[in-house]
Amino acid sequence: IRRFHAIEKQLASPALTDPEERKKLEREREQLGGLETYQAASQHGGDKTRGGESSKWLVKQIKDLKIGLPKLRLLDVGAIAGTAYAGYPWISTTSIDLNPLSDSVLRYNFFDFPVPTQEEEKYDIVALSLVMNYEGSLVNRGHMLLHAHDYLLPHGYLYLVLPLPCLTNSRYLSHARLTSILTSTGWTVERQHDSAKLTYWLLRRSGERGEGEDRDGKEWKREVVRKGAQRNNFCVLV
Repeated sequence: IRRFHAIEKQLASPALTDPEERKKLEREREQLGGLETYQAASQHGGDKTRGGESSKWLVKQIKDLKIGLPKLRLLDVGAIAGTAYAGYPWISTTSIDLNPLSDSVLRYNFFDFPVPTQEEEKYDIVALSLVMNYEGSLVNRGHMLLHAHDYLLPHGYLYLVLPLPCLTNSRYLSHARLTSILTSTGWTVERQHDSAKLTYWLLRRSGERGEGEDRDGKEWKREVVRKGAQRNNFCVLV
């Protein structure tokens, strides 16, 4: 999974201009089994995280905060097989994925999924659980934070889950810096929790109208927040 992720990041980089190098990376990706093999590994490796612990943590927060009662609408992005919230009949889940492994999951890129035009079509929660870290474009990672607003009801929520080292061992990102980026893009941190491997963030749309109107339009560039040779390069640009 790690090598597949690295290849996807290289393919998405604007610095990749050599067509021969691109073909070489694409061949290596296929030798690894392509996206389907990656997804199967991700699904298997995520039984306790993606479809288990992360959904359990969110459900606990939903109950505590009484979100979307009696029937909650949730958009699960990068759902793979769409099983994460299947055990909760009071959650109406729309599942999307680039390459779904189930007929119940719609084939969509998050940025191409139709934006609701009617209030009743909008969602209480958009879930980006272990999605942003597999997006190779640093700019698209930031765009996800802005784009999520388009699907949500006023005072709606974004659920963000990342591998913990993305914040604890990154050269460019920390808990404090991510909080600042989230505030800048129109989110208030409602609940936050770190497990041994993951970091969970439940974010509410900011502002009096609850439409994220507190976003400030600030440009967030790559800045070093930690030094050290063993750091990873995970970063979010806005």
